[in-house]
Amino acid sequence: MSTFRNDPLLGIAKALLTFTMAMFVIGIVSLGIGAAVMLAMKSAVVAKLVENGALTEAFWGILLLMPLVAGMLMLCYRFAEKLRAIVRTVELGDPFTPDNAGRLRGMAWLALAIQLASLPIGAVAMWIENATEKMGSMEVTADVSANGLLLVLVLFILARVFKTGAQMRDDLEGTV
Repeated sequence: MSTFRNDPLLGIAKALLTFTMAMFVIGIVSLGIGAAVMLAMKSAVVAKLVENGALTEAFWGILLLMPLVAGMLMLCYRFAEKLRAIVRTVELGDPFTPDNAGRLRGMAWLALAIQLASLPIGAVAMWIENATEKMGSMEVTADVSANGLLLVLVLFILARVFKTGAQMRDDLEGTV
């Protein structure tokens, strides 16, 4: 039995990751339902937007934003899923595996995709901001996070560390 099984940090991490993944799923489903409702009630939604001073194109911007955000949430879900799998291997006392190296590499690619996905989301949000500027103040920025790019770099490096650790462990087991 691993000494990590009773580690409260791992238990908290697993619980938070599971909760976060559930929130991502709820967000994805909610955005899908919201988009369907918007399409079903298009004339009423457009009328309400125009009544409040927005341009008609705000409807299409909001509708376009929904699947983009849902896609980003799906990337975030996959990231959390891979991280939870790594936490499980730590709990079992065997984290330096080729599978975890692959998971970390996958997390790095997902983190990069999340950063890149923020660009079109930000562009559409700015389009909505312009179409709704008479409704009130809303400030949108679209950029790539330096911290996010640093995370990508750290994850790629950790993937190599885990791959090397797994190879060293296999070499050591082969000599014993």
